[in-house]
Amino acid sequence: MPAVLSLSVPPAASTAAAAARTGVGLLGCGVVGSAVARRLLAAHPGLLRAVAVRDPGKTRDVDWADFQGDPFAVVDDPAVGVVVECIGGVRLARELVLRAIARGKDVVTANKALIAQDGPWLRAFAARTGATLHYEAAVGGAIPILRCLETSLADEPIREAGGVVNGTTNFVLSQMEAGATYADALVQAQRRGFAEADPRNDVEGIDAAHKLAILATAAFRGAVAVERIPCRGIAAIEPADVAFAAAHGRRLKLIALARRTAAGVEAIVTPAYVPLGHAFARPDGAENVVRVVGANAGPLEFFGLGAGGAASASSVVGDIVAAIDARRRGTAPRVAAAAAIAVTPLRFARSERGIPLLDAAEALVR
Repeated sequence: MPAVLSLSVPPAASTAAAAARTGVGLLGCGVVGSAVARRLLAAHPGLLRAVAVRDPGKTRDVDWADFQGDPFAVVDDPAVGVVVECIGGVRLARELVLRAIARGKDVVTANKALIAQDGPWLRAFAARTGATLHYEAAVGGAIPILRCLETSLADEPIREAGGVVNGTTNFVLSQMEAGATYADALVQAQRRGFAEADPRNDVEGIDAAHKLAILATAAFRGAVAVERIPCRGIAAIEPADVAFAAAHGRRLKLIALARRTAAGVEAIVTPAYVPLGHAFARPDGAENVVRVVGANAGPLEFFGLGAGGAASASSVVGDIVAAIDARRRGTAPRVAAAAAIAVTPLRFARSERGIPLLDAAEALVR
């Protein structure tokens, strides 16, 4: 059973002040939002104070009686100190996140597109208002890679970061290895909740590029612009491509990879033939793998579920707890200015059938 978050505060703080710091307002109750709501209601009773949804009359698998239709009212609610953004998209999400930060409220989000585009300056803005911005679930679902980079690896020069970071495409490719067509595999992914009704962001590699930009920004401690990352998805993959991989002791994976260079960063999102012994070949189904290579620590690998509401909710609720704990202790993460890093395409030495061959030596810093 998960530990219940203690909401005790120092004696000098009033009950009202404690509520304002710890009350959670949830924006959106879709796959991830509903999983977050269920987790909070079960593990941290009393913490969830307000929930905003597009259609308050819609039946949902969440035991909540008062769904609201106005997300701005939730952000402005004085009982809410932590705003959890799960509505997706960029325009409205940015407006709500900015409004919360301007009011000094902590924000937790799983919004890859928003953080890839605006993460560094949103964090800097939060530092100015006394708020914090958390987005662990934006990369790798349940894998706690961003927190690891900011804490345990805070002084480690990172030379390479990347992996298999999109659960939808990995599920599709795994099903194709088992004999399914691309179309049938995608339908299966949608039925199991691993793919959206409109899967283009996933299958075209856009989601992986967003995650790589966030990961590389954290790893290399500078702003990596997502629009500078070359991006190719799996929509054109054929059964013959998968068969070629199997016949040559490889697996076909959508990889996202960035390397530090003297001039900046080389990065790419692309399908690649990966040797069976390589970490990037290991994930099956909706699993993800993230690997960082440190100058001193060497290769470090992180595996876990990268798709599905429960996996993402694990990271979201972890961020909520961290935000509340930081408020209670009077601490906040250090936010350094994130200067832009030049990004150029990462190139591979060999390819077959128009798909890069990833060699073991190529994916390690030399």
